[in-house]
Amino acid sequence: MITREAEDRARAALLLAMREPAPAPVRPRGRRMPRLAWRLVLAGTAAVALVGGLNAVGGGDRPATVAVANVQELGERAAKSAAADPYSGYKITPSAGQWLYVKETIAPLLDEPRPEVDRDRRMDLETWHSLDGRQTALDDGKGKLVVHEVGPGITGADLAKSPVTPEESLARIGAVIDGTPAGPFEEGASRQQRVFQAVSQLMSEQALTPEVRAALFRALPMIEGVTVKQDAVDAAGRHGVAFAYTGEWQRSEIIVSSEDYRFLGTYGEAVADRTFPSEKVGTVRAGTPLGWSAQLETRVVDRPGERP
Repeated sequence: MITREAEDRARAALLLAMREPAPAPVRPRGRRMPRLAWRLVLAGTAAVALVGGLNAVGGGDRPATVAVANVQELGERAAKSAAADPYSGYKITPSAGQWLYVKETIAPLLDEPRPEVDRDRRMDLETWHSLDGRQTALDDGKGKLVVHEVGPGITGADLAKSPVTPEESLARIGAVIDGTPAGPFEEGASRQQRVFQAVSQLMSEQALTPEVRAALFRALPMIEGVTVKQDAVDAAGRHGVAFAYTGEWQRSEIIVSSEDYRFLGTYGEAVADRTFPSEKVGTVRAGTPLGWSAQLETRVVDRPGERP
């Protein structure tokens, strides 16, 4: 799990590149930005394209989704799929020598530092994550690759240590949550919600062995409050089914394919009005989209910057 400090450093460079048209030298320890902005914007080489809104996503020829009976069934189906082939044939063994290449698309922030994302735009992003979970690399948006050290916290490599079980995975993640103060945008979030969001981040950004990914899918139904959303849509317009957690003011989703139950992406939305002390943030209204992503490709490569 990436610390707030690492999150701030990794995303500030890209945000500057997006906001300022004139090229300027970028340093890994640039200006800080709000944690939620980091989590929603993410990082990588950005290519912005205008696309249809939420109602247009997926088109009229999408395949029919297959309903699952309950969240336990969804967890078991996703776990079996993950254990068989979570990375298109690449078997992950945590190592400091290789990197996980991740290509994804997201809906970018509409007006930073407000947490709302723009339903009508997409950014294609590329990031690299060391298989030991301790380094992250990204293109700063100007052609320069920046490598950041990840601070203390749980990683995919930590979860791969024996025993690898759903119960142990939840215990290890929970221990980190208990020792980490909630950020300003997490105030009021339950422990269960923070654990759910931590699992979502691990699946999105960490190299996970087949056993770990399967354990996490089996762990999700064990988090009190997690339910199934039968028809969910990722930022690429792919329809699937989602693990969902609804908290005090926001709902978070981890979306998997309804065909083979592989991880597709995430979605977040405000479910109640929430007013923040910052005048620049103000009130976030119910129905506001807070995050939308789609994982397009993951491959193991030998060095950061290398593409499949």
